[in-house]
Amino acid sequence: MAKSNEELVAKASIVAADLASAGKLNPKQADRFIDFIFDESILPSFARIERFTNEQLDIDKIGVGQRVAVSASEGIDPGLRRGVTHSKVTLEPKEIMLPTEISDTYKEHNLEGDGVEASILRIFARQLNNDLEELNIHGNTTGYLAAQADMIEGGSASEYVEDSYLKLYNGFLTKAQGGNVYDAGGAALSAGLFRQMLSAMPNKFKRNRNLLKWLVPVEVDELWRERVASRATAMGDQALNSAGNLTPYGIEMIPVPLMDFYPQQAQQFTLGAGATVALAFAPISAGSVVVMESAIVGGTFQPRTAYIEDTDYTIDYVNGTITNLDAGIGAGESIRVSYRSMPQILLTVRDNMIIGIGREITMERDREIFRRMNQFATTVKADVQFEELTALVLGTNINDEL
Repeated sequence: MAKSNEELVAKASIVAADLASAGKLNPKQADRFIDFIFDESILPSFARIERFTNEQLDIDKIGVGQRVAVSASEGIDPGLRRGVTHSKVTLEPKEIMLPTEISDTYKEHNLEGDGVEASILRIFARQLNNDLEELNIHGNTTGYLAAQADMIEGGSASEYVEDSYLKLYNGFLTKAQGGNVYDAGGAALSAGLFRQMLSAMPNKFKRNRNLLKWLVPVEVDELWRERVASRATAMGDQALNSAGNLTPYGIEMIPVPLMDFYPQQAQQFTLGAGATVALAFAPISAGSVVVMESAIVGGTFQPRTAYIEDTDYTIDYVNGTITNLDAGIGAGESIRVSYRSMPQILLTVRDNMIIGIGREITMERDREIFRRMNQFATTVKADVQFEELTALVLGTNINDEL
């Protein structure tokens, strides 16, 4: 249920009020701030939020294996005993900072006056919500390459840097590559594609389909609505005109706004002289490839010039391969390749996705008198994990058209 303006203001007020005194939030304040961060987030509607205070969060799992029953005969010991297996899921949170500056001049010329600080900080907290969700979905520790202008205001549009934020930890789509994967091979969205993904899910997780969810980019949801709407049936009309979620094979499809239609991918490998290497995904999005020498990336915001397509290398976008043209890329040189693949779909069990966020939240305020600036720093810790990697299917390389 949507929260009232009064509730949002009450939760948001902690941002300005507690920054004024600075320091670490107490547990109650931290819980309120975490609630505020996730107020408008999609993921917590089907994922678990685990709040913790330690540097590492361990979640214990207990299993009994594939089968515990044995045949029984009167007076005969079956000679078998079944035990339980113990394992754990570990989250290792990384620090995330929200740095903010508000000038005196801006406050003086704004209609809200001093109250504008609270409004701006609320906006930044909502942006933290979006940024966390982006990291939770698309994080990749290999490190994406991005134009400097996309990372910092006034940066170069022709030189590239490593996205150090999305490198903090692997997000759900990256981690899901270690589970069950169905490669659509460029096939279009169809009932058959959903069936193949469902077939790749172990049967023990299909017993209650109400617990299963299709997680898709918004554009995939729109494509499927268009496909269903092409049928001359009442369901076709409903798919086009209803705001309710669709249910392929009786499983709810949830459009996730920050799940990219063309998800970013990053790989690092050695590319020999004249060699051709297959990328992890194919086909890939045209014009999305950035190639740099891996040794000079370094995780800094120092811009570097990327290698030039069709001069230093060629890309087969259909088959997803890169070839060294022996021009600028040295023989046996380690390179970083960043690109966008075709759409992906994640099928998983409700609550299988775990979002860990620490209660050790600091909110600090400082004053830079010569620049007449109030500076704010909010620091949180976060990480994500799947409780059970076998309880998911990642559909990859799906055609972007019907």
